[in-house]
Amino acid sequence: MRIDVFGAVFLDKYIYEVHDSIEEVESIGGSGLNIALGLHLLGWDVKFYGNIGRDERGSRVLKELEHYGFPMESIFIKDGITGLFVAKNDRVLSVEREVNAEPLNINMDSLGGECAVITTELNRTTIEKILSYRWEKIFIDIGPRPHILEDIYLPRNVVKIGNAKEDRVHPCHVVKLGLYGAKWGDILAEGSNKSLPYTIGAGDLFDTILIHNILKGRDRKTALSLAVEYAERGCKIKGGFKLEKIRGV
Repeated sequence: MRIDVFGAVFLDKYIYEVHDSIEEVESIGGSGLNIALGLHLLGWDVKFYGNIGRDERGSRVLKELEHYGFPMESIFIKDGITGLFVAKNDRVLSVEREVNAEPLNINMDSLGGECAVITTELNRTTIEKILSYRWEKIFIDIGPRPHILEDIYLPRNVVKIGNAKEDRVHPCHVVKLGLYGAKWGDILAEGSNKSLPYTIGAGDLFDTILIHNILKGRDRKTALSLAVEYAERGCKIKGGFKLEKIRGV
């Protein structure tokens, strides 16, 4: 099965202050790209669609993706600036969307995947265009901008994923509850109920593991429980993209 993933590309910068020392971690970013790369590393045939700038930030992101053997033919290189995400001590400092605000130049005839993964990092026009294609399965993470989906027609085969705050804006099928785990309708996968230090990026890891296991044919309870387990492991790891640092996935 091929999975087409649509989302944003960012260069992520994480700053950690410990007593008198400062540590900086830099990585690829964007929920869509993190999910696509995670699914790629788990062995799926992935095609990722996103915008990146023709600049030094973009060059660093592309070099990192090349290291992973990630397919990059559908990353659109724009005459603009690559997005930048900055966080300090696990709190967001700034998000510069830059070329991510532009539409994706998707050739609808080139779409061949059975499954789509979409994030609201995209603009409304692009999301509507993607949804007009006939997909067998669709997963939408309604973060980080759930209001984008207002009045957009969503097919019946969509699985909407979001955190508790996003769920209040646009009700989801799968709700991420942080340290309390996650739920899918009446199915609850309990969390550790413990606060963990590095939560940024854990939501993307949750999505990756959930989608991976659902497409593998596992039942919802198992898929949900595994997603919670690995997301909590990820919360012990600095940086945004965490999958390659977790063993036993």
